[in-house]
Amino acid sequence: MNAEHKRNRSVRPSRVTRHASRPGVFITGTDTGVGKTVITAALAHWLVADHRPIGAMKPIETGWPTARPGRSDAARLRAACGLDTPLEMVCPYRFPAPLAPYHAARQAHATIHTAVIRRTFAALRRRYPLMLVEGAGGILVPVTKTTTMIDLVGDLELPVLVVGRSGLGGINQALLTLEALRARRIPILALMLNRTSAAVGIRSRLQERSTVRLLRERAGVPVLGPVPYLKSLGKSWQAGIRQLTNDPAIHRLGRLILTNDRRIHARPSPRRRLPQ
Repeated sequence: MNAEHKRNRSVRPSRVTRHASRPGVFITGTDTGVGKTVITAALAHWLVADHRPIGAMKPIETGWPTARPGRSDAARLRAACGLDTPLEMVCPYRFPAPLAPYHAARQAHATIHTAVIRRTFAALRRRYPLMLVEGAGGILVPVTKTTTMIDLVGDLELPVLVVGRSGLGGINQALLTLEALRARRIPILALMLNRTSAAVGIRSRLQERSTVRLLRERAGVPVLGPVPYLKSLGKSWQAGIRQLTNDPAIHRLGRLILTNDRRIHARPSPRRRLPQ
């Protein structure tokens, strides 16, 4: 057996996800630091204000703030949803190193088991029919030796919200992410554009307008935003998230999720063959 064949055997084969998806959404990003947690927390606030019982999960978090766990992404999502669920269920795998999940786990002498994530997700789903699940990094970031984040997306069978940058570079990153999801036949709910910094000056504003316009022409999915950049988030997270909850893009995203939920529940059950 040659080296190339051995290498190919170790890679998890591409899978096709069922077109039917579950109520809720998996939030991924075109990159790290694009604002997945900000968008997810604002969305959670909107759904809670609409009296929707929702659950949240951040299966893997790297760069875990050991000294101040309350500032972790998982803790912020838990608070946004008003959950009494233990943090260990919201985030089964927490690693201090700010690395890709696979390497962060190796540095901590740990192993990520996707079966644990699936079981935890199933347990939360029994309590909360509508789930928000936030990924780590982008969809091709390594999770284990043979899997990436897109494999986990397929396992959980949730439609995907892609969060991307509204400025320069956002077009290529967003279209590549959408293409990878389509290759796996994973349902895409929308693309949410987020301002990761203040658009200062004519050039920055022109770049943003160009990015938004071209993505609306080419993405093939609803393009929401851009969500405004709030410097105040660094001073008061909760106040900033409450402010973003009123943004029209968050309102539209919430309505998309609830509409998708109704469509799923409205699907007729498969017909059973009558006994002969």
